[in-house]
Amino acid sequence: MSGQGDLLGLDARIWQAIVAGGFVAAGWVYDGWRKRREAQRLREEKLRDAHRALFAEIATFLANLADETALDTYVDAMVARMEADPDFVPFIPKERHDRLFDSIQGEIHVLPRVTIDPVVRYYSQLSAIAALAEDMRGRGFARLSQDRRIVIYRDYFDMRKQAFEYGRIANWLIGVYAEGGKDAAEAAASSIGPAGRVLSTPAADRSAR
Repeated sequence: MSGQGDLLGLDARIWQAIVAGGFVAAGWVYDGWRKRREAQRLREEKLRDAHRALFAEIATFLANLADETALDTYVDAMVARMEADPDFVPFIPKERHDRLFDSIQGEIHVLPRVTIDPVVRYYSQLSAIAALAEDMRGRGFARLSQDRRIVIYRDYFDMRKQAFEYGRIANWLIGVYAEGGKDAAEAAASSIGPAGRVLSTPAADRSAR
């Protein structure tokens, strides 16, 4: 009888260990799920914050640039002045439209592929514009013939118009992503042609959420 009692006692301890182990394992599973959920929440929050910041900065540039028609009118007037006065060199101001982008570059990886590509394309264009503008403020540009300066001046504004289009598309996709998520943004991105242009971007006028 004592042997049976020992066996029953052993079985009880085994079951207790199994039950305890089950609780521990369940705790691990729950804790892992909770941590993954918290990490996902933080990623989504960082994504929303990054989208909001970029949307605001790009929208400011777009507002300052007005539109392509206004740019063309301004350039034509300046070129007419350059043609009338061979010694006239247009003033090219220093501009910074990438301060927020610079501040969040370390977190840029949180953006989805569908928005990170147009955002990077837009800011790369701004970098190219800034480099050309720096050259145009130098003595080398002033020493060129007026005909050559006019060509470069028009190139400069063509690059700005392209930046306008890149920024418009980037903000459009950010807006679509904010409203409809990744699938909606990817569907919208598929309407962008090889030249990086799209006929209508209504969401670009809305605030990123």
